[in-house]
Amino acid sequence: MGWWRDFFDEDYPVLYAPALDPERTEREVACAVALLRLREGSRLLDLCCGTGRHAIALRRRGLRVAGVDSSFKLLKLAQERAGKVGAFPAWVGGDARELPLRAGAFDAAICLFNSIGYGTDAEALAMLREARRCAPALLLETVHRDEHVRNAAPGGVFEWAERDGVRILVERRIEPVSGISSAKFRMQRAGQADVIKDFRHRLYAATELVALLRKAGYERIDCYGDYDRRPFAIDSPLFLAHAR
Repeated sequence: MGWWRDFFDEDYPVLYAPALDPERTEREVACAVALLRLREGSRLLDLCCGTGRHAIALRRRGLRVAGVDSSFKLLKLAQERAGKVGAFPAWVGGDARELPLRAGAFDAAICLFNSIGYGTDAEALAMLREARRCAPALLLETVHRDEHVRNAAPGGVFEWAERDGVRILVERRIEPVSGISSAKFRMQRAGQADVIKDFRHRLYAATELVALLRKAGYERIDCYGDYDRRPFAIDSPLFLAHAR
């Protein structure tokens, strides 16, 4: 069983709250609309949609959005969020490696916020091939190995934060041969036992990501280093690919 099946639950928004703010979401959504040339009524697939922050924002722009995720707990949170703002994408429980969707059902797909690399290379390729089967264009965003290695410490990185009464301790390491970035999260709440969550993420270099996209059937791939569409560089904060 994949580690992610237990990781992505009600605690996920607490762990990643700083990265999930509305301002960041709107910046990402605006870039997606521009790059993919989406218009009101366009059919969009949001792969690994999580709590629906992109899907809901895009639905409010008039797009017909389907959000797919394997975590029914996150999809429940997405439904609750959508109800509060009156925007209702279609929510689909399913595995991104084998989507329960018909071929060519969408005008474009997005897969944002580090949702690739949770399993083997073959699984990552299967996920990209499924995206290509369902839509002719894909916007993929993830971290990349060069940036992570540049900021890594030989003995690992230790962090802590406190949010909404929850103390969060994090230990991060990179396995140099496998290219796996691992993290151990310890969540401490007063009067409760600690909650410990393990995270494992295969870090790809940009050349590896482009090779995977080509194997998946994409012919034209433009690479950017952030949502402002700056050219990709070794020290770019993220890897953003527009593939079609």
